[in-house]
Amino acid sequence: MYKRVLLFGLLFLLTSGAHGSTGSYRKPVCADMAEINACPLNLAPVCGDDGNTYANECMLCVERLKTKSEILIMRTGNC
Repeated sequence: MYKRVLLFGLLFLLTSGAHGSTGSYRKPVCADMAEINACPLNLAPVCGDDGNTYANECMLCVERLKTKSEILIMRTGNC
């Protein structure tokens, strides 16, 4: 019985964090982006609080600079 409860608890923890939502948004790391608007082509999607999915955190930073808005990261992965 103990093993089933432990297994259920572990399964619950794994599935509840699958979407990456922690309830708090985080500010992206946009160091040294004031002059350069070039990003690597790696695919590591992040969901912005504006409802858009960005290919990676750098692309979200570029959009923040272009629109002069405070877009935060809601979660890692697609929106």
